[in-house]
Amino acid sequence: MSERKTQNKVVVWRVRVLQISLSMFFVFIFLKTTYLQTLQSSALKKVSDSQKGHSAPVTIFRGEILDRNGIVLAVDTAKFDLYLRPQSYKASLSQVSQLAHILKISEDKLEEYTKSRNITKLANALSRAKADSIAKLKIAGLDLIPINQREYPQGKLAAHLLGFVSWDSSGKGGIEQTLNANLRSAHTQASNVLTRGDGFPITHLALLKPIIGSSFGQQVLLTIDSKIQYKVEQILDENMRKFKAEKGTVVVMSPRTGEILAWANSPSYNPNFYGQYSPDRTVNWAISQVYEPGSTFKVLTVAAALQLKAIKPDLKYWDEGKIKIGNRTIRNHDYKLGREKEIGLLELFRFSSNTAAAFVGSKMPPDKFYAQLKKFGIGEKTNIEIPGESSGYLRTASEWKEIDVATTSFGQGAVAVTPLQLASAINVIANQGEWVQPHLIKSIVSGDGRKLLKKTKPLKRKVISAKVAKQVTELLAESIRINLEKDVSYLAGDIPDCAVAGKTGTAQKYCPNLHTYCPSQTIASFIGFFPAQEPQFLVLVVVDSPAGGGGWGNTVAGPIFNEIGQFLLQSSAPPPQKKFGLF
Repeated sequence: MSERKTQNKVVVWRVRVLQISLSMFFVFIFLKTTYLQTLQSSALKKVSDSQKGHSAPVTIFRGEILDRNGIVLAVDTAKFDLYLRPQSYKASLSQVSQLAHILKISEDKLEEYTKSRNITKLANALSRAKADSIAKLKIAGLDLIPINQREYPQGKLAAHLLGFVSWDSSGKGGIEQTLNANLRSAHTQASNVLTRGDGFPITHLALLKPIIGSSFGQQVLLTIDSKIQYKVEQILDENMRKFKAEKGTVVVMSPRTGEILAWANSPSYNPNFYGQYSPDRTVNWAISQVYEPGSTFKVLTVAAALQLKAIKPDLKYWDEGKIKIGNRTIRNHDYKLGREKEIGLLELFRFSSNTAAAFVGSKMPPDKFYAQLKKFGIGEKTNIEIPGESSGYLRTASEWKEIDVATTSFGQGAVAVTPLQLASAINVIANQGEWVQPHLIKSIVSGDGRKLLKKTKPLKRKVISAKVAKQVTELLAESIRINLEKDVSYLAGDIPDCAVAGKTGTAQKYCPNLHTYCPSQTIASFIGFFPAQEPQFLVLVVVDSPAGGGGWGNTVAGPIFNEIGQFLLQSSAPPPQKKFGLF
């Protein structure tokens, strides 16, 4: 009996100990919870928030590219990819119906996605409006991930100058490639957005304002005038179709500053859909490929000879229409027996005499002729701010033969240029003898557009005297004036009420696969600046392999120059003020 009582006492003691232990445990839990929720709540919340927010991904939006007047040419827009996580997905019938309506898919299809074990991508590149509509539903298990998408609001305008942005967000071609780092350069700040364990934001908890973890790159302001660029592209495209040409380019430059106001290539492409075009369509051939400039080069030959004092302005030459150099015969394009006559520099330009240009070239020692051409920038890159520029070609003077001196004098044989290289070289005449670096970038500013980071200061150098530049300008302007009076079929430089200084060019086209000049193919060109004595614009037109217009510079490139010139004068005139409705 005593043993049973002893055992009962032991059991009661153990129960009492267990009760006391449990009571103490619950008291401890209560006190600890009270401590954490009151005295430590603020500190713990900070730790929690830092763990949730520190790893939120930052979307860097590329900076805008604007024209000189602030018109947007390239901009990143916020798009959103939508993902569904089946394990976390919870939605009412009403929410499912609204989501299906926004995504334009059936509710049954949506139900199928929720039964999958894998995360499903429900939509690509949703607009901000649709993303906000989905966020308002506050459906657990849906993730809206912000992405940046490059857009070109003006379509194909200045496509070869802008370039495009590839799938990996890197710039390809044009300003997009050259300033890729600047356009992506931004000062980012830590995001306080709530995130899941994998670091992605919990976007269904609130509307997407402001854009989650976003930062904006530097803005780039170009020298391009969209109004001029649009018209130049339109005129070039129309004439390319008219003359059934292979390709063409037009450069419009400000003679004093070297700013490129417009630069059009045809055919072009739309950078919004760059993947639909072949690489040769998206590459800026007008900077990477060279051509023999032909008679436009005579301007540099005469300027070089006058600068070197190898000839005098009143030079006279008996032009028989052809000359023989070694085993080669050089002829004028209009060579006919019985048309021999004495001509001067004015007639050299007016009749575009190859033989007279060769005679002028022969008056200069080859090394000095070569050195003067190098000063003009021939055979050298202009270092324009877009990739892929060719340095052109100018055979070294030590390798020149007698025939090379002659053919180089009228822009064939030992010389080849890019259109921009020729434009900047002849701009020396328009700019009182000074070479100024052509450029596309006016300035670079901070992402918010408030702080100036860089302003372009083009390189400059004296090439010829202002006196020689004036002499050549007067010769070019007078040769055009006389031709317009004497020969109505001569169209180049026909801009009413404005003196134009310019020169035509009709060059044979070299075919590398044939290792000789292409039969029946030419490169027609015209370069001019106006008004002649106070130049506001320099315009170069180059048309490759025109099938119509006879293939001549004055009948193919000339009319294009005239149309562009008339537009430039009208658009630069004072009021009436009229807002430009681009597109």
